Amino acid sequence: MVSKKAVAIGGAVTVGVVMVAVVVVPLVLLTPRTAQFRATFMKRCEAYGETSHICEKTLATFQQAYVGKKHCDFSEGNYDQLFAETPFKHPCGKTMFWSKTKDLVHEFTKKRDCFVTLEDTLLGSVLDGLEWCGKEGNRETYTQQCQKCQPNPVSSFWKTASTRFTQHACDEASVMLDGERKEPYNSNSFFGGVEVPNLQPYKVTRLAVVLVTKESWGRTCESLGSLRNNLHRSIDCTCRAVARSHVEQCIKDYTPCGACW
Repeated sequence: MVSKKAVAIGGAVTVGVVMVAVVVVPLVLLTPRTAQFRATFMKRCEAYGETSHICEKTLATFQQAYVGKKHCDFSEGNYDQLFAETPFKHPCGKTMFWSKTKDLVHEFTKKRDCFVTLEDTLLGSVLDGLEWCGKEGNRETYTQQCQKCQPNPVSSFWKTASTRFTQHACDEASVMLDGERKEPYNSNSFFGGVEVPNLQPYKVTRLAVVLVTKESWGRTCESLGSLRNNLHRSIDCTCRAVARSHVEQCIKDYTPCGACW
């Protein structure tokens, strides 16, 4: 800003120019949708064990994967850096998969440390149930108006996460399937299409199937022939049909690991 100031010198009046510097501090303003997504991410991340010190960095790396990028034909490789910085760390023998049993399996895993599902890990727990995408030319996170094309930022994340989660599995892995369905195992499901093919035969020795049924009827383990055919021949497959009420009682009673089936 420039102002003029009159100064009297020896009876004469001169006009000097005084330069006044105005410092403009740039402000980064988040739109409500971006701010809300950030708040949800940070709240969930900080609530996950001892991870509060990495939440800001994890969020920044996550956003780099999709912000400013087109929504359709989204590459799974965009998340490579995110998973490199946030690898899976749960012990051998505790990997638990599921198909059509999400609510039951998570009620079971949250009450004990017997098994770990993808949604029990840091990134899985933070992003479970959320929608997000970016758009070319801006730096916002969108949670609505994301085109339903494939692959997109959400589908690519979960496919990448499931693949890496599966590849981390070692010794015995487990899966909980719905024994009331005509096909408890579907090769086109996420479990059948992504996780089964990525089980590492040099790391995983056995897949233990928990087939959840009603009290007195349901699909038996004999219905899992296609699963056994799809597994690598060096991976053994065992199966136990367990009544849903029995699993629910285990949850209620905090039954020790290994005593529910």
